[in-house]
Amino acid sequence: MDAISGLIFNSMKNEKTILLGNVACISNGSGDVQDSDSIKRDGWYPFFDRSEEQKWFPTYSFNREAIIYAGEGQNFFPRYYKGKFALHQRCYAITDFCECLLPKYCLYFMNTLNSYFIRNAVGSTVPSLRMDMFQKAKIKIPTIERQQEIVSTLDALSLKCENEEIVRALYNTQKSYLLQQLFI
Repeated sequence: MDAISGLIFNSMKNEKTILLGNVACISNGSGDVQDSDSIKRDGWYPFFDRSEEQKWFPTYSFNREAIIYAGEGQNFFPRYYKGKFALHQRCYAITDFCECLLPKYCLYFMNTLNSYFIRNAVGSTVPSLRMDMFQKAKIKIPTIERQQEIVSTLDALSLKCENEEIVRALYNTQKSYLLQQLFI
């Protein structure tokens, strides 16, 4: 999937390049992981931190479409969310996109910027991102129609990859079962 999206975005030679900070708002969260819970409760909201484990928070800070980044870690890949959510104080939300930029297009484009973030991260033990890195990130912006085409293509490929992963997991379960039956 990354290779395909990389090919799509690298083929856009004549598209306008603009700084992300000029076409979206970037802010960080205020939540602390100590106030979150791994068990979903009524009235609690998704809480995003650098962990891949889903957590929940008693209040929400955002109620919008967002691209979310953990501000610390070894790799910096975006997550997409739409709705009410809370955000860790060392995470960033890219929101309030200008009319010239589709959020899902931005998500797919941002997936290609991991090397930019790794190169510019600060800190010796745990690499950390800073607000200005997001504001200065360069993003190629084709027409809205072209963005919609790219999003449709990559959404379909993403769904196909998810389905194939489910099938692969089922095959692995079946393989384990069959191997156990051989040695009973």
